Amino acid sequence: MARPNLSLRTRLYATLANQYNYVLSSSCLDQETTGIGKSGRWDDRTLRRFRSSMELMSIATDAKGAPERASCEPYSCARCRKLKKRCSKEAPVCVNCLKAGERCVYPGRAPRRSKRELEMERNRATSVSSGELVTKRSRVSYDQQSLATPKDELVRSSSYAEALPESTAESGPPSRPPSVLSMLHSAVEPAATLAGDSPPKQFHQDGLLLHEMHQKESVPIRASSLQIENVAAVFKGGRHSSVVQSDGTTKHFERPLYDRFIAAYFKHNHRSYPVLNKIEFLNRVSKIRDFDEMEGNFEDTFIFEVYMVMAIGCTTLQRAGILHNDEQDLSEHFSYLAMKKFCPVMHLQNVETITCLLLLGIYSFFEPQGVSSWTISGIVMRLTIGLGLHRALTTRKIQYMSLIDVEMRYRAFWSFYSFERLVSTSLGRISAIDDDDISVPLPHALFAEEAEDIEVTKMMIALRRIGGIIYKRVHSVAAGKQKLSASGKQEVIDDLRNQIDALYEKERAKIREANTLPSNSKGNSCISFHTSDIWLAMRYAQLQIMLYRPSALIPKPPIESLSILGDFCLQALKHTYSLYKKKLQPLNWITLLRTLTICNTMLYCLCQWSIDLIECKIEIQQCVEILQHFGEKWVFAAKCADVFQTISNAILDISLSNGQVPNMDNLTRELFGASNEYQDILDENNVDISWVDDIV
Repeated sequence: MARPNLSLRTRLYATLANQYNYVLSSSCLDQETTGIGKSGRWDDRTLRRFRSSMELMSIATDAKGAPERASCEPYSCARCRKLKKRCSKEAPVCVNCLKAGERCVYPGRAPRRSKRELEMERNRATSVSSGELVTKRSRVSYDQQSLATPKDELVRSSSYAEALPESTAESGPPSRPPSVLSMLHSAVEPAATLAGDSPPKQFHQDGLLLHEMHQKESVPIRASSLQIENVAAVFKGGRHSSVVQSDGTTKHFERPLYDRFIAAYFKHNHRSYPVLNKIEFLNRVSKIRDFDEMEGNFEDTFIFEVYMVMAIGCTTLQRAGILHNDEQDLSEHFSYLAMKKFCPVMHLQNVETITCLLLLGIYSFFEPQGVSSWTISGIVMRLTIGLGLHRALTTRKIQYMSLIDVEMRYRAFWSFYSFERLVSTSLGRISAIDDDDISVPLPHALFAEEAEDIEVTKMMIALRRIGGIIYKRVHSVAAGKQKLSASGKQEVIDDLRNQIDALYEKERAKIREANTLPSNSKGNSCISFHTSDIWLAMRYAQLQIMLYRPSALIPKPPIESLSILGDFCLQALKHTYSLYKKKLQPLNWITLLRTLTICNTMLYCLCQWSIDLIECKIEIQQCVEILQHFGEKWVFAAKCADVFQTISNAILDISLSNGQVPNMDNLTRELFGASNEYQDILDENNVDISWVDDIV
């Protein structure tokens, strides 16, 4: 009977010799006794004896029916693929696995799958995470996974490690080679076991691997899985529906109600974030015969967009006070239906994913805290940058795209930009993208009917941009590190003041001109504040407060700046209260934090005696009324209302004291920043709008 291949047997001898050398050296045996020379290797005499004994072992192995010649596999083994090494493809074990003492498995070539098959596979995986049952995967899935794409490299390595035997998985430190017996066992393992049987698959419940489960005990691997975990941890909406009946069915609503919610979204929110193609979206909505039967007839992204648009539109109509009592809580019902499609939408990782995240972020404004919007905005902007949406398209790419597709891509970016910049500046934090890194042109109208909406979009972008510039040049850490003189710092303030004034005059002229046109639609005025002079004046005053309040650039503003600051505080609260009475002020956390910032700044001016006390008391009392109107779930607003009510009651004592109140420091702390209750609610929301240290 023919002997095994000589080259393979020679490699086996060399490896076994090194193993034997390691065992003897680790046992501290004498070199003369073992035949090991000074170089640490066997001498010729000992090596000849070892080869002779191995020849006898080889003959004995042949007599027992070992394969006559080592065959070659057509494809590399699983371990060499994982390590991206050149595989010798020898059966039953390749050279790399033999040297490392690892098990060698040849899974063969994975069958190629089309894009549709891959998409169906992803949908099946995400359906289980949403609570749906899927069929168990076949045994072929292990072979398919062994040839996964580079994106799933980490998943493949961890899954393969789980499939190894316990003796391999629980081996000692990497510096200690495996034993000779384990290598021999691997080398003479029956061919049927190596070629036919694959390692047992480590399936989790419902046929999904552990890393694909979006539950507490799972460990997400893909970027989309991590993003799902992050959003689910902070966004508490969309968990239940108030209109689901005991038998599991939902209450039926007439089609006109759905149309009202969608129309409200496009009359108000769409003007700030024109991420959706309005004409195409409304045409598709008109083809929906029954909103309860969209499953299977439309893709997941469209279903998510429809329900979230209706949820946002419902909040707009609720703020305007034109909903009946039984329609007040429908926004939570629609968000509940939309979130059923959240996982499959997130796994797409494309522009549609960011669009759905933006809609979710707009709805999250009505969460009692801003942490959910902050988390969503971070994911939105990082996906935007990752897809290169902040860069203008090249001329070559534009040639292969329609004019509408190019414009919608640019509008999508500016929508994401406006959302992220609004969240970051409202929380007093740095933005995720700098204006100098943006080369995308501003949106422009494709049709005459949308010219008015696009003008509002440009105005919102300009306001978001100037807010980011103020933060960067006045409130950022870099602004505080500038070694500028007092006059140099004042020049920065004056320059930004001129930019704010110019923007305000420009936009006010546009609004007044639009309101005088006979063709101007009056239907938007009752639910949208974008064409309101009062709203623009409020935003102008808020930007001035952001500019003049204590900052990293000027920690202690001069008395002249404080006088200007106090006047703008009174103006901002006055305009805020006017919008509130007209039902044009959305009661969300953006409004809450802006109002608290104004009141906090007003207190600073009050302690510096740079604001009119009587007007201050009136405006703070109006602020208390706004805070008390937020609702029961807004515990943050209710606590702040109590604090400011205390301030309003104490202003009279401060005005009569002429600054001679005993223990003025203690009084200041009691009224505002150092109050345990107020400090707790600030810390709970991670908002730094207090300057107690500067006051004291």
